Amino acid sequence: MTAIADWEPMPSTCLKCSDNEYGFPAVVCRTPSRLVEECENAFDAGLLLAALTLVVTIPDVCANIDGTDYRKWCEEYLGLPNDGRKMTNARKGEKRPDEIKEEFETIEKRGIFTASDLYQLRCAVIHAGSSVIEGRGEDYSPYKAIGVCVQGDARGIIASYGHKGIGHGSQQDCEFDCVIKLEGLISLIAKGVCKFVEEDPERDREYSTGQGLSRQGVVDFRPLIKK
Repeated sequence: MTAIADWEPMPSTCLKCSDNEYGFPAVVCRTPSRLVEECENAFDAGLLLAALTLVVTIPDVCANIDGTDYRKWCEEYLGLPNDGRKMTNARKGEKRPDEIKEEFETIEKRGIFTASDLYQLRCAVIHAGSSVIEGRGEDYSPYKAIGVCVQGDARGIIASYGHKGIGHGSQQDCEFDCVIKLEGLISLIAKGVCKFVEEDPERDREYSTGQGLSRQGVVDFRPLIKK
């Protein structure tokens, strides 16, 4: 009971929700700014899987509020390329050296890490807890896997990218892969959300706000006494 009595929730950042003077109940709304805040807090606390899972869903929230597509939002607010081309040839399991060279050039022209790549990573993380890029949208990313690392450097999001295969001449088991920096991705999305909200502060809300009966945020009933 002592722990409960001493515990205080963080204030809500939602434009529509607030806690009363007794702190009972507190509503923590799923606004873009609050999601970024909790993502950064998770990263700082060493909860890397929680931070990764949250950061790849933030563009979903913003895109729904804005009535647009995940990849279009990433193009506009994160500055990621979004040409939408298929990369089927890059995913072939057998390639000649000239094909590998050509696909490297294609990847560099389209952008080493694009809005499509981020969306495919998002799907892998959410649906499978994985870095393996597979499923209906896999042809839109050249990478069979998109790894995630932490380097202690928030500048840029790409740690490395490359190709591997076995044999000489026509190589077998070929695949391109890419590794991105988690802290760089969090920084990029935080800046994108800041721009998104500054353009229109009314966007810093839950998607469901004002759409009839809705259960907004997480209602926290733990504070039992007056602050």
